[in-house]
Amino acid sequence: MIELHNHILRYVVPIHRTKPDADVALRMARIAAADGIRIITSTPHFRPPLLGDRVSEVVELMRVGVERLNEMLREEQVPVEVVGGAEIQLCEELPELAAEGLLPTLGEGRHVMVELPVASYAAYAENVLFELQIKGYAPLIAHVERLASAPVQEIEPEELVARGIKLQVNCESLCGKRGREVAHLAQDVIRRGLASGLGSDAHDPESSPPRISVCRGAVERAGGRGSFERLTWDEPLAIIGRA
Repeated sequence: MIELHNHILRYVVPIHRTKPDADVALRMARIAAADGIRIITSTPHFRPPLLGDRVSEVVELMRVGVERLNEMLREEQVPVEVVGGAEIQLCEELPELAAEGLLPTLGEGRHVMVELPVASYAAYAENVLFELQIKGYAPLIAHVERLASAPVQEIEPEELVARGIKLQVNCESLCGKRGREVAHLAQDVIRRGLASGLGSDAHDPESSPPRISVCRGAVERAGGRGSFERLTWDEPLAIIGRA
């Protein structure tokens, strides 16, 4: 399986307030391997408004972190590969950063994972996504199901897909851990064939571990036979530029 949304890199390099801890990163990778995950897409939070003039520095730090983590995994013989990426906060600066080549893409492709705001409505959201597309990037919306109870719910998943934007769904949402409304939208997105990949959104080994097989049943009930394989291998493989 390919995991599209994972915060393992926070334990490898100092990109968040979380203190790096190689042992925690290895524990997360081993959990993922035991679950059947063979490729983890690293998606640490990337918030340009908070980074200021450190954007390029953090982009390089994330790149180095992915290399370092893969070295650790090879040394420890953990059968998982990590590819680069980020969970990019939607903001008006994104088109400018894209023009400068400072948006971390997922793997070797041109997809960028974008997190839409859930606490307030961003009137510029659709324009920013369009500008990214014009510049050759392919937006992938992180955990789109969280729009179920957010002010940005005016942006319909079907309209996003019609515009060439892809959608990622979190397994924890499908399992009901984010409430009934969010679970319903997650299932509906899969039922309507609008989703392009799954993620655990793992933040740690205990309360938020990197497992996606736990939602196989929910995915197949919503999307039918073969939907889980499509969302955990076929489409993600193209998203990370390996197809």
